Amino acid sequence: MPMKLERLNELLKKLVQMEDAEENLEMVPLYEEALELSKEIYGEHNLKTLEIYNNYGGHLRNLGLYEKAEYILRKAVVCAKIVRGKEHPDYATTLVNLANLLRMMKQWQESESLFYQALALYKITIGEEHFIYAGTMNNLGLLYYEMGNLERAKECLEHSLHILEGKEEYIIPYATTLHNLVDIYKKEGEIFKAEQTLKQEIEIYRQQHYEGTVLYAAALNSLGILYCEKEQYEKAKAVMTESVEITKKHLGEASDAYKTSVKNLEMIHEKLQEKKMQKNHEILQETLKGMTSAACASESNLNCEKGSEERNHTIDKDAEKGFVKGLDLCREYFNQVCYPLLEREFSNFLPRMAAGLIGEGSECYGFDDEISRDHDFGPSFQIYIPQEDMPIYGERLKQRLNTLPKTFQGFGARIESQYGDGRVGVFSIEDFYRKFIAAEGVPETLSHWRQIPENALSTVTNGEVFFDHYGKFTKIREELQKGYPEDIRLKKIAARLMKMAQSGQYNFPRCNKRKEYVASRLALSEFMSVSMSLVYLLNHSYRPYYKWVHRGLLSLPVLGKAAYDKMQRLSVLSLEKDYKEMEWIIEEFCVDCVKELKKQGLTSSSEAFLLLQGPEVLKRIKEPALRNSNPWVE
Repeated sequence: MPMKLERLNELLKKLVQMEDAEENLEMVPLYEEALELSKEIYGEHNLKTLEIYNNYGGHLRNLGLYEKAEYILRKAVVCAKIVRGKEHPDYATTLVNLANLLRMMKQWQESESLFYQALALYKITIGEEHFIYAGTMNNLGLLYYEMGNLERAKECLEHSLHILEGKEEYIIPYATTLHNLVDIYKKEGEIFKAEQTLKQEIEIYRQQHYEGTVLYAAALNSLGILYCEKEQYEKAKAVMTESVEITKKHLGEASDAYKTSVKNLEMIHEKLQEKKMQKNHEILQETLKGMTSAACASESNLNCEKGSEERNHTIDKDAEKGFVKGLDLCREYFNQVCYPLLEREFSNFLPRMAAGLIGEGSECYGFDDEISRDHDFGPSFQIYIPQEDMPIYGERLKQRLNTLPKTFQGFGARIESQYGDGRVGVFSIEDFYRKFIAAEGVPETLSHWRQIPENALSTVTNGEVFFDHYGKFTKIREELQKGYPEDIRLKKIAARLMKMAQSGQYNFPRCNKRKEYVASRLALSEFMSVSMSLVYLLNHSYRPYYKWVHRGLLSLPVLGKAAYDKMQRLSVLSLEKDYKEMEWIIEEFCVDCVKELKKQGLTSSSEAFLLLQGPEVLKRIKEPALRNSNPWVE
């Protein structure tokens, strides 16, 4: 037995030395041996065994070996209850150790309960000003942060800081509490405060000679992320590289902390590469521009002018031969052929008419091309009159318009598709709007607005009104063109954010890891669809029919070009080879969306995981039932 006791003391001394040196990976087998020796010498329910249980369980937790840690720490709770009793602060400390583990395992309800049991016990034993009480408040703050309750998290962490502040012996716990406040400041949009807090924490570690420790590495990692978010990539690379080296040395390549820091560093390298490529492109463009200028200067002015004239002539000639858009053709046909007839034969009714080309065809969006000319293309238009006028002159107007020439300026008659009949001709104003939005004018209730498909609203607000002497048609159209009522827009934005998080940020990478490529492609398709829809909503616009959604992005000033480029890139990348780039594109676009949400005052949070942004947007809705409704449902 003396030899075993000597071996146990030797192990415990060695473990303290290794902990000071942060030789974490090598400590596990020594802890196992020490625990077995302690149980053999002192018994399973003994103060020495309890100490080893707590230390070993905490060590396993820090290494990310959660299942083993839970087994050890639950043993520790039983041991503390028997050895110390439920009224002793050591029992509370053991509860805190288990609560921290359960927090990391996302077993939040039990974790919260254990924290409050421990705080109540500390309050009556060691008091509320003790650093252990402060540490427990700090850990409770972390729990609330992970649960998404930022207000409560901030209260707990600032309470902990207040206890520790100004006490030299508690300077390291003070620094770690500062670290925990950084993410909250970032989510609140206080980026400068977050950066200064991190720098204060790092300076404390340097003053206390804590460089090279895991705590120091974690602070550097957070500072690197912050620099990256500010697009200061060189700074980010420097601090993140140091963080990775420290983490690898002390926690090993299998630890979550190392994997996370490596992923962050890879992202920074990617950003630097993109920036380098952009700079090279700019240099190349400037060089080419200079070469062109020099070449032109070396010739006589006459030659340069002659070349310029030749180029202009070519451009003009190309324009003459260029593609004629359907909307331009229809406008000219109406102005030159139809309007003179209306002035001659329907002059009494002309003040009650409007005309244009609006609706379902690609030409109404200006998206038509040579391919789309195989159907529903040709000289045509629509005339809109009040419902009560239809019996008076509506039929006569239709019959007279049917006699107009079907060809115009070399373009043949309109070829209608199987389901394209009724897109042009004479309509009552009320029937035209009722056909698409089930209302004779602007919807009067939020419920009605919610029921109208977005592409239907896009359909009645596209195209062009050639003239409107009566004014009613345009008045309705202009109201609809303002976009959704704000409460409806916010409801739809919240739903889009939730689905973007679910499909792109959560399910897409999970399906890729499982090599479920069909499911992965479906998740990506859902993400792209709802993302593009979100961009239309952020522009107070309506998403068009699905085949024009992507192309239509280019006309949107808010995130339109960025979304167009990112969706195009996602659509051509390989799931097997390029999944990392695809995940980065998704995350980058989500960050862009959060920035725009903040710019529009729709959130105060900087959280990039959009599942947490949906409820933030809902809070801005004024109508109570809509505000309190399910964020997943638009």
